[in-house]
Amino acid sequence: MSLQRRLSQQGIATQKNAHDITNNLSSLSFECALSSDEKQYLPLRTRSHAFTVTSCAHAAYIVSMLSEIRQVLSEIRNPINQKTIKFLNQSPPRNPLKLGIIGCGRLGKQIVSSLLTFADLRPEEIVISTRRPHSLDQFRNIGITCLFDNKEVVATSNVVFVCCLPGQMPTVAEDIAGYVSADCLVFSFVTGVCLSRLRQMIQHSNIAKMDFTWSLKNAQRAWCLGDDVITALKKEWIAELTCPLSSTSKEECPVWSSPKTLETAVYAALNMCPSLGVTVEETLELLNIVFLTKNDQTCGNTFTWQHFLDEESALFVEKGNLPVFDLFHVGTQDTPFTTFLQSKDENQTHQMLVKKFISIFNRYR
Repeated sequence: MSLQRRLSQQGIATQKNAHDITNNLSSLSFECALSSDEKQYLPLRTRSHAFTVTSCAHAAYIVSMLSEIRQVLSEIRNPINQKTIKFLNQSPPRNPLKLGIIGCGRLGKQIVSSLLTFADLRPEEIVISTRRPHSLDQFRNIGITCLFDNKEVVATSNVVFVCCLPGQMPTVAEDIAGYVSADCLVFSFVTGVCLSRLRQMIQHSNIAKMDFTWSLKNAQRAWCLGDDVITALKKEWIAELTCPLSSTSKEECPVWSSPKTLETAVYAALNMCPSLGVTVEETLELLNIVFLTKNDQTCGNTFTWQHFLDEESALFVEKGNLPVFDLFHVGTQDTPFTTFLQSKDENQTHQMLVKKFISIFNRYR
């Protein structure tokens, strides 16, 4: 303090108004040390970052939607007095989604952090299987189960994210084939392994994967390259660009994803409802509440069964039964929901879906 006082008396700037002379200094930038041949690969750095951010956003969206359906249903069936809960410092009743992660390298760790931040999951509701569980102390210390047992993960989880390397996929598939519970959604982030191959390897039809297209031109954009995934997704414009229905993603984003992620979330929710004891009428009501944030189905722009069902499936619903949807079929072929998402006459409802997607990341700013 005495040195600071003497410097102040002499008119020398102290830390309060000091200026970092290295800030924005080009000679200290990452690109400065690269040769001209190496710089041509810089767009791949942007693509990798955009891929990671978008993957985490989609993982958070899927888990948020399925978790919210369970939570809304739990609160409907077990009405609570908000004043009493606040007075007693209690939490609303939970019917949590059980989530499994297979592979926890760079992408897996980012997905786990995103789910804890945005998807209303608690550490005890997550199980991670990795070859080196001892290296995940940051997760184990907060209550996440970390082990090396792929069979245990798929047998006890409602949703499993596969984040291993492509070369590890045959081993993982051999481990879990025949052990995946029938209603478990297996969602793959493994690049280079197509959905039909995954289905054949895992012997499971309730399966989906991330599909991306990328643009070299858009990869020249900075796209929050210096931000971590959580910081990036808290920015509304980034969250909007990661939404598959965003009208500007193809012009602004280095990578953009297929709307099949939205279809997967919707049809996975439909498959989950019978196991929760939900009636046909309650199912449609839940879809409108959760995916469109609409509690009043008497007004326009709500989901109807025509958005999801073909003629054969509609016959089941007329008899009071919900059909089981093959998510492999959803991911590889057009569905009634595909037609809805492509329709220009449904633009207002599309915007409601986008708004819901963005809201997942806005509420935690």
